[in-house]
Amino acid sequence: MAKKRKPQPLAPPPQCSTLRSRKRARQVTTLFHKYSQKKDEALARARARGCEIESSSNEHEVAPTSTSQNALLEEVRKWDDKLAEIGGREEYQRASQMNTSLFSTSKWVLGVLGKWGWLDGQPIDDDQNQPSKKRKNGPRRDTRLLEIGAINTQLLDAAERTRQKFKHGDTASNQSSTFERVHRLEVHAIDIRSTDERIQQIDFFQYPLPDTTTDSNSPSKRPQYDVLVNSMVLNCVTTPDHRGKMLQLCYQQLRPGGVLFLTLPKLCLKQSKHISCKYFEEILTDGVGFEILDESAKDSPKLAFYVLKRPMIESSKWRDDFGCIKVMNSGKNFRNSFGVILSKDDNV
Repeated sequence: MAKKRKPQPLAPPPQCSTLRSRKRARQVTTLFHKYSQKKDEALARARARGCEIESSSNEHEVAPTSTSQNALLEEVRKWDDKLAEIGGREEYQRASQMNTSLFSTSKWVLGVLGKWGWLDGQPIDDDQNQPSKKRKNGPRRDTRLLEIGAINTQLLDAAERTRQKFKHGDTASNQSSTFERVHRLEVHAIDIRSTDERIQQIDFFQYPLPDTTTDSNSPSKRPQYDVLVNSMVLNCVTTPDHRGKMLQLCYQQLRPGGVLFLTLPKLCLKQSKHISCKYFEEILTDGVGFEILDESAKDSPKLAFYVLKRPMIESSKWRDDFGCIKVMNSGKNFRNSFGVILSKDDNV
């Protein structure tokens, strides 16, 4: 009887080598998530023991006052060093770009928006009682879109794309033309570490909430978005309560009737001790308040796709178990600890 091969441990890929293979890209993303989670756990233990820690972009300034605190802070530094060994967030972003090269989030998002007619903008006076033809031909504004964790500029590029338009009645020998935008999109892209000058460098948790109190025509008003794109970002958040906070903030950034495009690895939902596909969808609907649209039926062997609508009338049905982490699955097939915790105070 042949012996089973022992699984090989993940080894940090050498930082000096060029990122050329998808295998190495997967190693980088896996290790980045693992080390980031371990570091956050170490930070939480250190702060619980009274350590004063000031975070910077790449390292932590610490002030130990006892031997036990010093040991905890050394653990924090250890995970910082391990993150640096694999190239840090910069290498992680390059790996993410390679991992997502076989699936274009922008193509999926633009395809759905085009199907709905949202690439032509939004009616300024969206009176549902008006005839559809009148609503379609009435004045329109750009569709406002926020991309969270933008690792490329594809949606920004789509919003800036133009086409040549010839004036009616011009002949081939005497043509005059203008350029018009292909899509009526207003795209804002953010990331915790920007890779392009058009991507705003900011943590989504620090991104200002929309202003829903001032007059809708006020130039100082920060409006709610029509569309949010959160692709392969939720799984990068290292704690269950922050994942829940992210989902609740996404809901608050959307106008009623707006939609969130959400993707995450299926492994997070199918191999976790703390969650299942069914329970995750209950969190999205009964907990946060989203409606899951039919476009969420898109299938992929490795990714879970959700198109989530903020309803016109709030429909959250809070349950106490949404506010805690619990063990739902056990056994060797449930190896990861992905989970989501909601805060009742953060619900709209």
